[in-house]
Amino acid sequence: MTRSSPARRVSNRLLLVCNLVAANAAAAFVVVAFLRPGFLGSAIVPLPSAEHDARLLVLGLDNGIGWGVFFGGIVLLLWNFAWLVRRPERQPPLNWVVSDTPSGPVRVAREAIEAGLRQAGEALPEVTRLRVQVDTSIAKRILVIGQFQCAEGTNNLAASQRLRQAMLDRFSELVRPADGGRVEMDLEFQGFAGRLGKKGAEVPPPDDGVPFTGPKYPIDDDHSLGGMS
Repeated sequence: MTRSSPARRVSNRLLLVCNLVAANAAAAFVVVAFLRPGFLGSAIVPLPSAEHDARLLVLGLDNGIGWGVFFGGIVLLLWNFAWLVRRPERQPPLNWVVSDTPSGPVRVAREAIEAGLRQAGEALPEVTRLRVQVDTSIAKRILVIGQFQCAEGTNNLAASQRLRQAMLDRFSELVRPADGGRVEMDLEFQGFAGRLGKKGAEVPPPDDGVPFTGPKYPIDDDHSLGGMS
């Protein structure tokens, strides 16, 4: 659901109210006319070909009420037709996201969010390139689109998981969506490019859980002598 201007929202609600009133009035008229036609000005007249008197509803149309209903129906039909054929209102995308803070709402620029998420993603050693777009065209939903490339020889699936978590963590640091807005992350892997840098090439040694307590004795003679004969 796209955002609409206040004037259009008021017009849509007013049209909805008019349709509900007209539909309920027509339904009530039919029910009353069938159950108690005399209440609306009907007459019970004998018919020559009928075995009993028939109930007929006789209404005078050449009066103020009749003409009012006629013109009101025309206006309502034209209004509904105009609502059906009109083009959707194009709203420019919002350049900010409203964030909740203890002191009140704050607007966070969309460019700042995109830059922060891109830096957080490219800080991962296996991610060589990341493009981020923040879409706020749908109310109460923030869509984050990330298109990334990985270094040669890395696992793109594991990289996408780490990238998603890093971007979500960074987003929560930058923005706390107001009005119950939800954040959706859409990642797209676009191939391998580049190699792992020094940061990615440095693999920490495995931790076996045993603390280092110094050299253990006795020391093998061959190792202690080294190359001495």
